[in-house]
Amino acid sequence: MTRKSRSAPAVSDMGCARVLRIVAAHKGVRRADMLSPTRSRLPIASARQLAMYLCHVMLGLNLTEVGRYFGRDRTTVSYACALIEDAREDNAVDREIEILEDAISGWMETGSRARREVVADAAV
Repeated sequence: MTRKSRSAPAVSDMGCARVLRIVAAHKGVRRADMLSPTRSRLPIASARQLAMYLCHVMLGLNLTEVGRYFGRDRTTVSYACALIEDAREDNAVDREIEILEDAISGWMETGSRARREVVADAAV
């Protein structure tokens, strides 16, 4: 079994950081507030729940991995995901989430393309 290097952030952490940045900008809240270990006002808490949901769904991370990044228990992440899934019944909320998913997908495709170019350059 190999150990992860403590000096380099995990790929999941980098992905979560990017999702957090996108959601914070979209919702107009500070990233530091979303990562705060204390309970927050509703706008911050709902933005954090949305970011946790998107990390789980878009990045394919399990609830424990998402919880670790956000400093929350996996059951808290599960609750957040359930809330967001229920909220998607509202067409306006669903459209807002689709916009965020498109932004995250675009970032993931750009990152994937950049990694392929680095690998291709190294092979030359």
